[in-house]
Amino acid sequence: MPTRLSRGFQRLIHLVPAGVQLDAMRELVRDDLVDDDKVLDLVGNRHFDADDPVSKRANMPRIRPILVALAARAAGAESVDEETMYASELLHLALSVHDFAFGRQGGRRRRVARRVVRRSVGWLSGNHLTLRALELTRHGSPEVLGELVDTLREFSDGQELTRALQQGVVPTLEDWEEHADLLTGALFAFCCRAGGHVARADPRILSALGRYGRHLGRLWHAAEDVSVIEHGDAGAHLWARALAGRPVLAVITACKSDPTIGDAWGELVLDPRAETADALHMRIVRAGGLAGAREIIVRESWSARRALRALPDTRYRTALDRFAADLAKAGFRRVELD
Repeated sequence: MPTRLSRGFQRLIHLVPAGVQLDAMRELVRDDLVDDDKVLDLVGNRHFDADDPVSKRANMPRIRPILVALAARAAGAESVDEETMYASELLHLALSVHDFAFGRQGGRRRRVARRVVRRSVGWLSGNHLTLRALELTRHGSPEVLGELVDTLREFSDGQELTRALQQGVVPTLEDWEEHADLLTGALFAFCCRAGGHVARADPRILSALGRYGRHLGRLWHAAEDVSVIEHGDAGAHLWARALAGRPVLAVITACKSDPTIGDAWGELVLDPRAETADALHMRIVRAGGLAGAREIIVRESWSARRALRALPDTRYRTALDRFAADLAKAGFRRVELD
């Protein structure tokens, strides 16, 4: 019987966008995409039950391999390196594991995470996944390996910023941008630039793909928070973000109308309580924090789409453009767990 993966961990890694035409994007690069079973083999499929409905609904390959394939094709590749796509998904999982276990030193989240990782994940750890990603790329393009190492360095810098934000400092818009850039932005930029290297694209195209991925990462980062605050369990979401030291864009934009919201956020970071998070949610809505965040979401979507102008006008570039446009309008949903 397969080792049972915790439901909390599955919720973490199976966050998928709703309202985005992923099926159309997947179909466009269907012949290039990696095999789902191989991804599970690489991360250790003994931790996943192939007959489990949650695993079936994971909808792999997810956006990381799709981005690699679309970027490669948009840059003119005749074929796509499957190992680069595997590496992109392993990096995502490694980042998720590290984030899940990154609660404040000695805090409740960290203690719970350690129990979950030890009991339910075993050797499926961030370090293991990172090493597997490095192994996949070391025999391929040296440029892709270089991109992967640079991305890992950015992840490390992002964790340092997280530690600083866990001290109760009120984050600024610059803090949010830096945090998004060093985590989701770095991951998406890797996917897009790696695809460009597969196509042996020139520096101008590589730079454009990197900019697209970076802005797309910011867009993803912001849209996730806005949609959960508006349609999900906003209090629990804010509590988790505060404990993790992850700045929330809607909190930052709400501070423009009500600067005391920053003090409330700092209080939540230092002493996470459900009632404090619930009260903060209502104040964010009243101060227009969601509307302010949406303005930035639209800006990041436009910046991502503008970066694509350097690429040849193909159906692959159109797919990347549409993804950025749709994501700005999309909500997010978590896979339903029975």
